[in-house]
Amino acid sequence: MPKEIPTTQRALVLQGGGALGAYEAGVFDVLYYWIKKDLKGSEKNVFDIVAGTSIGAINGALLVSHVKQKGSWEGSSDKLKEFWTDIGIKTRIENDPFYITRWKSHHRMDSDCASVEQARRYYSARQFILSGADKVFSAPQSHLQYRFFDPSSLFNKWYQYDNSKLRQLIKDKAHFPIGTSDKNHIPRLLALSVDIEEAEVVTFDSYTGKSEYGYNEETGKYQQVKYDQGLMVEHIMASASVPIHYDFELVPKNYDYTSSKEEREAKLKEDLQRNNLEDHLRFWDGGISSNTPLRELIQAHQDYWSEVKHAEKVPDLEVYVVDVWPWMKKGKYPIRSDYDSIINRKNELTYQDKTEYEERVANIVSDYYNLANLLIGLAKNKGATERDIDAILDKDAKSTHRTGKDYGERRKYRNLLDKRFDIGKLIRIERSGDDDISNKWCDFSSGTISNLLKQGVEDALNTLVKDVKEAKGIQAAYDQIDAFINEIKKQNEDQNANLIEAAENIKASLDQLK
Repeated sequence: MPKEIPTTQRALVLQGGGALGAYEAGVFDVLYYWIKKDLKGSEKNVFDIVAGTSIGAINGALLVSHVKQKGSWEGSSDKLKEFWTDIGIKTRIENDPFYITRWKSHHRMDSDCASVEQARRYYSARQFILSGADKVFSAPQSHLQYRFFDPSSLFNKWYQYDNSKLRQLIKDKAHFPIGTSDKNHIPRLLALSVDIEEAEVVTFDSYTGKSEYGYNEETGKYQQVKYDQGLMVEHIMASASVPIHYDFELVPKNYDYTSSKEEREAKLKEDLQRNNLEDHLRFWDGGISSNTPLRELIQAHQDYWSEVKHAEKVPDLEVYVVDVWPWMKKGKYPIRSDYDSIINRKNELTYQDKTEYEERVANIVSDYYNLANLLIGLAKNKGATERDIDAILDKDAKSTHRTGKDYGERRKYRNLLDKRFDIGKLIRIERSGDDDISNKWCDFSSGTISNLLKQGVEDALNTLVKDVKEAKGIQAAYDQIDAFINEIKKQNEDQNANLIEAAENIKASLDQLK
């Protein structure tokens, strides 16, 4: 096996969730130091692949862009936190010195009314919906629908937001194009979106420079989006253009890197005026179809190492999934029957992590792969010839190829045994439950962002320590958290006092159990 083919690669999967992306920044802050402590000064990647949807794709772009520009992961967690603290806005209710007193008074009269924190989050989100969020989206712009001549304002009017401020912020914080390669050991970025017309999930990939999907039987060709020099802001925004709230994102079929920004914008404006979009495709937020892009990560990983690199063995994967939409309602956050609670739970169920099935399937496939090879070995030992075995392996299977030049054609049995890999470790870090605030995805208040960063740190540490404790015992978990603290102190102790404090609290609790 060539030396440049790694045995294992580490991947980070980031969900979409608007303002909840601040939680991912808190989680990454922990993961950076947790993984780095075991690299022992080597130049290996903290993560080899970052796959994200919507705000997860934006967070991923900021991280990969930083590593590409600096040639190192050092400072990447600070870069991501800086992005989120810059977005944060102190809202009117946060500037109101009397709101805490007022809501405490409400509680004395009615214990079932919203808490102080619930009220802060509710009215902060409401402010952004009505007035816009600086650096993220504009105030709502009303649109009238004339096709049905319906005079009712309820059905005839709808609102959209302009997200050009977010686009500009991403361009200011990241360096485009984001084109990477395993040759220079810069992490791979996968950004998930949905082609509106083809109804296909599209993975914009910083490694390959193109996305192929949706084989057209009439033309005999694949739908293609080419970006030979790397991902641009259009590809990232295509992953984060939420239907109805934002307009769709137009992405060139063949990105023109030679023209200036002004020239590209002028041509697009002219094409829109002429209603000529032959050179563009329309995309919406990837969360519609795949808010947790584990399946797409697995497919892209398999395709690259087997079809592009022609590796004898596809590297195994070690995966960390960050879930911003919790699975279960627990403890002090019961399911309520009021409108806000119902909408909140609907959002959680719509966008939560549904990839446990993909994980189980991947493990079952690995089991069948190992079983088949054992049976082939047994057959050879019992006298079966290569010709006998090939006759079986060359028979048609029921499944078809999903990608590549053989798209749509039935696989052979031998394809099922070609270049498989294992997910050696998969850790899910899930955001702990919170109040039923339906519009939490657009709460960009400074208070909420600060709380989400802290919550991400605590949930990540608790999950990682629990994983070690269950696998190796309390002493091993204690040693790991101690090494984590020492790694932070080697970097920047003052700026990461919150990380150290959270880790010290866990260390103290472990010490009591020893």
